[in-house]
Amino acid sequence: MGNNICGIDEEKKQSFQPESKVITTRTINQTTIQIVQADIVEELVDVVVNCSHEPAWSYISKRDKNNKANEMLQQMKIGELIVTNTENVNSVQIFHVRLPFYQDAKDLQQIFNVYKECLQQKGHKTISFTEQSTPNFQIPKQFHAEVLIRAILSAIQEGDIEFELIKFVSLDQLTLKYFAYELMKQLDELKIPELFKQRYQQFLNFLQNGEDTKQEVYLLSTGITTEIEAVVEQQ
Repeated sequence: MGNNICGIDEEKKQSFQPESKVITTRTINQTTIQIVQADIVEELVDVVVNCSHEPAWSYISKRDKNNKANEMLQQMKIGELIVTNTENVNSVQIFHVRLPFYQDAKDLQQIFNVYKECLQQKGHKTISFTEQSTPNFQIPKQFHAEVLIRAILSAIQEGDIEFELIKFVSLDQLTLKYFAYELMKQLDELKIPELFKQRYQQFLNFLQNGEDTKQEVYLLSTGITTEIEAVVEQQ
């Protein structure tokens, strides 16, 4: 890949990229995390993550128009990760993962595990995630934000990561506010290592036991819905 941080093929660099807007950027242990307002298929990165209950019919797959990949994706099992080269997306590869149909908080465990698996892949420097909002598969934004940001920060803290740049990309302003809020909240926790460890363990316990847990109550992203919606109304 040489000095090219994105590792994009020269022919892909020649395509015009619409202007994107970085909402938030922070660097932790040589890894930069960005919240970006943009079209994910137009962002120049090594890897785009395509997670959905039906990855073959997602926005990313439809834009890529890779017929051979589409046939494989339709046969995917729940939790399976398939890597394909791209044809019409500004990245080198796509990480496709089929997730269970989201019904309630207990399904967040597998989503968290999938994100950790994607982040542990080797050989690339940049990766983009996006929202999971197909009509038949919608995770509450605040839950999705906490799961992804905790997966990213825990992977960085564990040192099991080669990515130098991790992006969350969306065109939706409200979604971006959720993810920017969650990133800053967890980075504040990280300033007090013991607090970060405690909250992370509570989070894992919640994922493993769901709402039936008998341990200390853990509320995903406490208060975030009210705070974010209040900001939007003021605007």
